[in-house]
Amino acid sequence: MDFSKLSQNQKIAMGGGVLAIISLFLPWYGFSFGGIGANIGAFDSGFFAWAGMLLAIAGAVILVLKALDVSNVRVGNLEAEQFALILAAVGVVFVLLRWITETSLVKYGLFVGLVSAAAVAYGAFGTMKDEGLEMPSADDFKSSDDS
Repeated sequence: MDFSKLSQNQKIAMGGGVLAIISLFLPWYGFSFGGIGANIGAFDSGFFAWAGMLLAIAGAVILVLKALDVSNVRVGNLEAEQFALILAAVGVVFVLLRWITETSLVKYGLFVGLVSAAAVAYGAFGTMKDEGLEMPSADDFKSSDDS
């Protein structure tokens, strides 16, 4: 794989995706008291935690695969960059919802997850703008038969 084909924005998204994978295994919640403690990662922190990370990772993978000419994913009228942005943005929202719904005993893994999903969204947005694409609209989700 020739990573020199990647633009700066695609490298940001790829780095965010790698960081998202790492954050899955970092402690998102935990405590320590008198030498006794427990930590839980994203997979044990609820749906919003692990789903948000997996969505961000999927967005990064879609961008990198297109940039390396391996696969060009299209969903309806959406280009790969637009779809990756949607996935990453939903990932950011999910992680924020996880944080908002459980604010006690938060550890650094949640913040790493939030930053990584935001990096993927930023990279996807920049790549989308580099390609001259517009923000997705409701019309992009309609099929050509819906007239």
